[in-house]
Amino acid sequence: MSLRGKTAFITGASRGIGLEIAKSLATRGANVAVAAKTTEPHPKLPGTIHTAVEEINQIGERNGSGAKGLAIQLDVRDADAVKDAIDRTVGTLGNLDIVINNASAINVKPTVEASVKSYDLMNNINSRGTWLVSRFALPHLLKSASESRNPHILTLSPTLTYSMLSASSSRGGFPSQFSQTASAYTIAKFGMSLNTLALAAETMGKVGVNSLWPYTLIGTSAMKIVSPNSDVEEKRWRSPKIVSEAAVRVLEEYGATFSAQFLVDEIYLRRKHGFTDEQIAEFSLGGKETPLESLAEDLYISQELREDVLRARRGE
Repeated sequence: MSLRGKTAFITGASRGIGLEIAKSLATRGANVAVAAKTTEPHPKLPGTIHTAVEEINQIGERNGSGAKGLAIQLDVRDADAVKDAIDRTVGTLGNLDIVINNASAINVKPTVEASVKSYDLMNNINSRGTWLVSRFALPHLLKSASESRNPHILTLSPTLTYSMLSASSSRGGFPSQFSQTASAYTIAKFGMSLNTLALAAETMGKVGVNSLWPYTLIGTSAMKIVSPNSDVEEKRWRSPKIVSEAAVRVLEEYGATFSAQFLVDEIYLRRKHGFTDEQIAEFSLGGKETPLESLAEDLYISQELREDVLRARRGE
């Protein structure tokens, strides 16, 4: 379904995955509210809400789609500010059809070393922030549904399945991988996925509510800063464009029936849109000759998902 003329609200969209999704939406003619904290250039990280909007406007002008951007400084922990940001988006751009919960904080210190402050920060931004944005956007999304505008909520969070969370699993996935991410971040991140599950149930038949997660580590500017030996390691990562390619296609699905899905970018692109090895390889930062099996997996990739990726690569 066409995204032309739709309005999207994206948190954390001044750079990285959020910005790539915003640009892909603009290419398809959607207006985008860029909601993030960064208004002044960061000494190490490129991009602000204003530079993001400039890119969106340039895309709209260049391809004639008419897409426009709206810069909104926002801390998703502030409930009043979230409501005002949603209201401003609707007041300025005329409607609201798409919400993308992308803003997230990460700290994977072991529980015995983690501070209460880091726990509160991650949970306030990740799970609570996702709920706040979804909560105040929902009346507008239901209005969008009543006007047959195909509304969606898409959250960047891990797959939520029984095998993912079962401590009795003996297939080599969880719970061992949770030791890498520790309790505070795990709770905050899966809180976002629980938001998807519950909201999908609440809005079934009206709003498409789904989660999307990358199979591999994604080479954002922030990743390159925090990762040791990033000049070498990034050759095993993928571009944020693979996530944006998957995201915009999810948003083109008919949300009334395509909901409560926990999607992995590569699996979705292969099975639903016929992406080939050659197309998928284009996203590798190490070059398209990089063997797929040598890429670095992202967090929360269970053995079940690993096996499903291999099946998708075989065309199954």
